[in-house]
Amino acid sequence: MASKLFLLMKSPHEFTGLGMMKNLAGQDRSAVILFEDAVYYAVDKKRGSELISAVKDVYVIADDLAAKGFEGKADSGFKVIDYPAAVDLIMEQFDQTITL
Repeated sequence: MASKLFLLMKSPHEFTGLGMMKNLAGQDRSAVILFEDAVYYAVDKKRGSELISAVKDVYVIADDLAAKGFEGKADSGFKVIDYPAAVDLIMEQFDQTITL
């Protein structure tokens, strides 16, 4: 079974492709890493729960959370990671990477 890692940079107000993400993930192992404005998902309960239902694991970049003033405020369903962990996920742990 292939595994898919999505990279998301747009805020919940700009990105409207959660259904597409869920369809692309299918039954495969799937996850998303939130960068830049996408970190707003981690602090928006409604949009965050929608994202968590689309993929199996959700990671958020700690530096980007801090840059937006949300350090330590990510909801519990989000795994806060640093850039080396993101590189490991992209290069070693998933078969496909899809940037949205």
